[in-house]
Amino acid sequence: MSSQNDDFGNETEATIDEPSHHGMALHQLIQGYMDEHDLSDETGSLMLLEISVRMHTVGYALETETPSAAGLKLGLDRLRREIDNLIRDAKKNAEHLIATAKTLRAAAENESEDPPEDERGLPS
Repeated sequence: MSSQNDDFGNETEATIDEPSHHGMALHQLIQGYMDEHDLSDETGSLMLLEISVRMHTVGYALETETPSAAGLKLGLDRLRREIDNLIRDAKKNAEHLIATAKTLRAAAENESEDPPEDERGLPS
C-alpha cells in the first residue's frame, strides 16, 4: 500500500553528509516495515511524528541536568518551529513533487502496458 520512495538515487556517496545518510537508511527501514505491514504513508507519517515528539520529550528529561516543565515546553516550541519549517519547505516544493510523481506514474503505467519482448513475436 505504501510507496517505495527511492528518490535518493541521484546522489553519490560523496555528496551525502552523515545525517542525510542516516536519514536515508532510516527511511528505507521504516518504508520496509510499512510495506510489510501494509501501512499507508499517511498513517506512517503520523506515527513517526508521534514517535518524534516522544523521543524529544524523553530525550529532554533524560539528557538535561535539571529538567523542568518550562524547559520541556520551550524545547517543544523549538521542535514545532522546526516541523513548521519542514512543512513550509514541502509546500514550496509541492508543484515540483507533484509534476515528478505524475511523470513517474505515467512511465510506470506505460511500462506495464508494454508486452514482454517474448510475446511480441518473432519476425516472419
